[in-house]
Amino acid sequence: MKKFYLFTVLFLFAFFANAQIKVQGVPRSDIQGTSSNQLNTTVTSTINFSDIQYWVGSGTNEAAFVVQWNDSKNPDALVWGFRWNGNATGEDMLKAIAQADQRFFTLLYPGTQFGTAVGGMGFDLNGQNTNALYKNGNTTYPLYPVGGIVNTTAYDFDNYTAADAADHWGAGWYNGYWSYWVKDPTDADFGYSGVGATSRVLQNGSYDVWNFNAGMASFPISPTLTPVSAYMASTNFTNGYFMVNEEWFGHTNGSVNFIGNNGQINYRVYSNANNNHAFGATTQYGTIYGDKFYFISKQAADGGDTQYTPGGRLVVANAQTMQKIAGFNDIGGGDGRSFVGVNENKGYIGASNGVYIFNIATLQVGSAVAGTGGGGQYAGQIGNMIRSSKYVFAVKQSAGILVIDPATDTLVSTIPGAFHSIVQAKDGSIWAIQDQKLVNIHPTTFATTPYNIPTTKYLGSWGAWNAGSFSASSKQNALYWINSISSWASGTQIVKFDVTTKTFNETFAAIPGQTGTYKQIPYGAGLRVNPTTDELILNTTESGYGAHYQKNWIHTYNTSGTLTNTKVLNDYYWFPALAVFPDNTLPTVNSTFPSQVNVNTASTIDLKTVVSDEDNLSSAIVKAIKSNSNPAAVSAVINDNDELVLTPVASGIANIVISFNSNGKVVEKTVTVNSTASTLATAEVKKIEFSIYPNPVTDILTIKTQEKILNVSVYDASGKTVNTQLNNGQINVSALPNGVYILKAVTDKAVYQQKLIKK
Repeated sequence: MKKFYLFTVLFLFAFFANAQIKVQGVPRSDIQGTSSNQLNTTVTSTINFSDIQYWVGSGTNEAAFVVQWNDSKNPDALVWGFRWNGNATGEDMLKAIAQADQRFFTLLYPGTQFGTAVGGMGFDLNGQNTNALYKNGNTTYPLYPVGGIVNTTAYDFDNYTAADAADHWGAGWYNGYWSYWVKDPTDADFGYSGVGATSRVLQNGSYDVWNFNAGMASFPISPTLTPVSAYMASTNFTNGYFMVNEEWFGHTNGSVNFIGNNGQINYRVYSNANNNHAFGATTQYGTIYGDKFYFISKQAADGGDTQYTPGGRLVVANAQTMQKIAGFNDIGGGDGRSFVGVNENKGYIGASNGVYIFNIATLQVGSAVAGTGGGGQYAGQIGNMIRSSKYVFAVKQSAGILVIDPATDTLVSTIPGAFHSIVQAKDGSIWAIQDQKLVNIHPTTFATTPYNIPTTKYLGSWGAWNAGSFSASSKQNALYWINSISSWASGTQIVKFDVTTKTFNETFAAIPGQTGTYKQIPYGAGLRVNPTTDELILNTTESGYGAHYQKNWIHTYNTSGTLTNTKVLNDYYWFPALAVFPDNTLPTVNSTFPSQVNVNTASTIDLKTVVSDEDNLSSAIVKAIKSNSNPAAVSAVINDNDELVLTPVASGIANIVISFNSNGKVVEKTVTVNSTASTLATAEVKKIEFSIYPNPVTDILTIKTQEKILNVSVYDASGKTVNTQLNNGQINVSALPNGVYILKAVTDKAVYQQKLIKK
């Protein structure tokens, strides 16, 4: 009986001794309670908090976070710092570091009776950013961390491996596990934690060490703890180009990557710069204008994204730093499509329901341009838009090309036809593309000339709208696009059109990766021309749908159509939409622009030939008269041919300031004009067929002349110009206060001045 009693006591002692072994608070009878597992706490040296380089969070309390993989990869035991105020747990610290440091990722089982179980932790040692996990060897559908975390619903940690075998990774529960060691300021040494991270209450000066016991073996805490260097996202966005990404619908909001000229791919640079903020859902368009980057998404937010904070249909960022400036969910009631800068203070938003005015200066979405809406949500949507030196041309589904006067925000013409996209060539000519036809549009008269594409077609843009591959070179007088089999299926060739000779090369360059079952296909816009190098940038993904879309490439072609470089993106559902190039240079006005001229008759200066821009289309530079110090002596207008017309009105000197706006970057030049004679005295006006009526006028004033009117100005009694706009030979003066004014009209033959009475 005594032997049985003794046996029972020993059995119960052994049972309860084993039951006391806890892994993150979970009793484990399968792990022996040896000193190697729980009592090996002697550490010959620890790191001082002053040695920690990467701190996450803010506050007056500080704790150290250590992860030790014991995998023979160096450096092994890494340490971060965590700051906070109030109360914080070990779980709070782990999650904050996982979200902040894109190199660190973890596998968690939340919601157990013991809190959140830590099943795996990894670190991107080689800087490839492939922080994905395979479960049960399923490489077809990797699991991507959200906020640095992959969640599971069971203690199945042993089934997970890292996609990049070169990274630190340790995971397990039965064939290895993460032991948890803690040290508070009052503790002499580290102690094995009997609770998990959820129950661990941090103190100012605490240490937490996660030590992986691979194969259930135990390892002492390393005496060498290596401080993790602070994560430095790319902050130089001048040498390379951007790739705007739709991202994975239902999982993540839109993003933008930066491909450096050194070959490095910097992922999600906007999110890195803005604490994991992103764009809206299905980001399909981006453009740089001035010093700002405008990102347009179809919807305001992706409800399935729990990692990144959505930014809205329009996100405005600093183009040099990627820092967020503003975000807008509502851009007029429709879904986002495109954006074009109009001048330093204004842009146009293309939406599924029209063109909307955006005030760049005040960052406000304004009203729609009258006449640009209508046709239904997805039957009258706006596509691409371009800004010429005089007008904005916007593609509208089913309607044609809308021509908008940006000076008045009015629709001045509609060029009918079923167009997909529009560009401006190096020589300033406007080109729009249809299924199997190029159409040349005169930039000021809007007359059209069609050219049939000989054998191939253009891939349509309207089904699930994208910006399309239609692109123009700013160095050669050439256009490019990707051919297609049908409106939905891409071809395998890049087509080149010579604008000067009007000839097509339908086999200019071949899309690579056309062997095997699954082939490379362009996605999104697919093709753009680098305005500085004149290289073609082609982005492709893999055919086959589903998991195949994780495979993405970016190819570079030279001006001969030769493939010169290929970059492979990390596996993910990026869905690249559009390449965008930085705007690094100001427009340059050359020495042929005069600083001083003498005029005794109407004279012209060709502004097209005096200004250029290294990284933008020179023919699209907008020229405007910013100021005229003496309009009573010299009339200054810029005609439709981008010529400065200087006409003497009376003897005197005037300083004319001309602004040159190239894609939002502006330089100004002043020409001093010495007027030595008047071309027409006021008394002589009566001898020429020029009249205004009625005069006095109440609301609408009509100008009658056989000459071409170049410019009309109205001055009040103090000589100040008042706001008026000529429309089909008429001026609406109803808003002017009653009084006496001077009307000055400049035609292609003379300058006229008449007294005008408003009553």
